[in-house]
Amino acid sequence: MSEAIEARPWRVPPGARVVVYACLSSRAAAPKAQPRQAALRHLLRYVERRGWTVAATYVDRVAVLSSRADRPEWPKALAMVEEGRAEGIVAPSMVALWFYPEEHDSFMGWLEKTGAFVSTPGSPVDVRRQRSDDSSPEDTSTTPRPTAGSKSRRR
Repeated sequence: MSEAIEARPWRVPPGARVVVYACLSSRAAAPKAQPRQAALRHLLRYVERRGWTVAATYVDRVAVLSSRADRPEWPKALAMVEEGRAEGIVAPSMVALWFYPEEHDSFMGWLEKTGAFVSTPGSPVDVRRQRSDDSSPEDTSTTPRPTAGSKSRRR
């Protein structure tokens, strides 16, 4: 299984379509809804500042450390990329994407298979699949794959 490598966020071009995904605890009842909404607004501003386009937004009302099996919106976020309707996923933190080691390995395999990128405002870098030639992150193009034609074709 390949490991994730880091690529600078500014290497993802403006116009890239992304899925915004977040885990926001269901315990955040009405008085605490403000921080939850603020977190989502922060993600949307992060996407907007980079010139990316929000293809969809999915929010699971579970604790961030919950298993992905307990997150009904997570498969929908993945499907958007798999179906070519988005090139990447933006989340508040990498912990929202994986916490358990087996989930990390599974997600790295998914990134490799799809060629998708992941970006978080809490991290100065994007996670992208390892190139088969083991080139450095600076050599890695993070240009999203084209939506027309073969899914295996990459720019």
